[in-house]
Amino acid sequence: MKLYSLTLPGLDVPSDWRAVHDRLRDGIQAIDDVLPTTMVATVVIADRGPAQVDGWLGSIDEALLSRRLRIARHPSARETTVLHR
Repeated sequence: MKLYSLTLPGLDVPSDWRAVHDRLRDGIQAIDDVLPTTMVATVVIADRGPAQVDGWLGSIDEALLSRRLRIARHPSARETTVLHR
């Protein structure tokens, strides 16, 4: 297993991490875990295979877009997301 540090400008780890974690874990079999960090806009990906950065970025974009659209449509979803951190 290899660990990859991925910094994404605009990623708010405290509120976005769960959506990113779930999308990557569900969508890419080689990923064992996605860990939040205390570094700004950075997560660590634990992967058994070679880095597939383009695939990771696509999945992360989808996860964040979906989360932000849900919050825009249903402001109460933001409160629910924060409570489950």
